[in-house]
Amino acid sequence: MRIETKELIIRNFELKDEKDLCEYMLQRVNEKFEAYPDFTEEKVREEIEYRAKSDEFYAIELKEEHKVIGNIYLGKRDFNSRELGYVLNRNYQHKGYGSAASKAIIDYMFSEGLHRIYAECCPDNIPSWKLMESIGMVREAHLRKNVSFHQDENGKPIYWDTYIYAVLNPEDELE
Repeated sequence: MRIETKELIIRNFELKDEKDLCEYMLQRVNEKFEAYPDFTEEKVREEIEYRAKSDEFYAIELKEEHKVIGNIYLGKRDFNSRELGYVLNRNYQHKGYGSAASKAIIDYMFSEGLHRIYAECCPDNIPSWKLMESIGMVREAHLRKNVSFHQDENGKPIYWDTYIYAVLNPEDELE
């Protein structure tokens, strides 16, 4: 897949993206929301090989710099739907790139006949759910204590609430 916006290229990962992937993934090791605590520089080769073969992870490349600044995740789900996720290099956040990439891939997937795209985030992750709302997604649910990305000092999972947002293919809304 290859989608272009004014400033971005959304495309499949390539092995040459290893350095850029490592840069933004290492930023996520201690993140509050959806951390990757086991990610290391030594694991980047395995991760880039996985993503280069995947049809669920897509690189977000900044055209001007020819740099991968993040990724879009489109996990395959039942009933002709996908789960949207996004990660951006900290140095490129709050510039509209996440919204532009998400909107472009949603439009593309709907043009290919996909029925529904949904996403989840912690209610405390205000930038994430504001992005979802800015691209036309609608909050459909508030699930209580349904995910855990961290443990307390005794190894017990710390559960968080999540909001679920979704958008339907406009063609399906007419039915």
